[in-house]
Amino acid sequence: MGSVLFGTSGTARSYAPEGATSLSVAGIRLLLGAVPLVIFALWRRVRPIPRPGALSFVAGASMTAFQILFFAAVQRQGVAIGTMLAIGSSPIMTSIAELARGERPHPRTIIGTVGALGGLALLVIGQPHTQQSINAVGVACGLGAGACYALYTILSKQLLQKGWSTTWTMTWSFVIAGALSIPIIFLEPTHWLTTPRGVTVALYLGIATIAVSYLLYSISLRRLASSTVVTLTLVEPVTASLLGVAILHEQLSVTSWCGAGVILLGLVLVGRNAPESA
Repeated sequence: MGSVLFGTSGTARSYAPEGATSLSVAGIRLLLGAVPLVIFALWRRVRPIPRPGALSFVAGASMTAFQILFFAAVQRQGVAIGTMLAIGSSPIMTSIAELARGERPHPRTIIGTVGALGGLALLVIGQPHTQQSINAVGVACGLGAGACYALYTILSKQLLQKGWSTTWTMTWSFVIAGALSIPIIFLEPTHWLTTPRGVTVALYLGIATIAVSYLLYSISLRRLASSTVVTLTLVEPVTASLLGVAILHEQLSVTSWCGAGVILLGLVLVGRNAPESA
């Protein structure tokens, strides 16, 4: 469910008023996302309240860097390829990190992951606007975004294994990410927030696609391996594509539809064979 909410970000972003830059939306989204997480943690009286340290700071910085690099990749390389590089590389990097620590995934999980990544490639290749030259900086930013998301996931998993609650793991990382995004907000235009539509879009992106979705994400992360959770987020581009067709009246080719189907089949295989994490 968290990944489905992730996938609504692009559609919600399209309703932002004119003048709302990608970086300003990302910064406001992070900052607003931290607020309901803090309120929820205090309201639920989640104890103990851990002190943020190096792990939580780096996790928050990784999330901020992911936002910046992802939007840079999209700007330089295009939405489709930029998304594929960032979201597609993250499960691979997470799996490599787990292998380096001696963790061995189930063979069917590997097959499902490879299949889902292949489906992502089909989903992107089948879209007409992917025919463009390769931009080296855009590719580097996309891969960097994938690495940052993988690092964020691994560090969040480590915090959970140290006994942190799912609520405070997400809360502290996004409080830090929100604080680090403040300079971005000051450097980008924010006049779009003075309109009712701008406020509505910002609140939805902060509450639904950050606070709620990442709480659900952390619950999955407590139970499953990091690579499995990251792989399951590949449902995000499928959701984004389906919403693009249903709401924004975009067109998907047969190749893209097949790619979406392959992703879902791969994720079913990954989910059915996902071991419980200690």
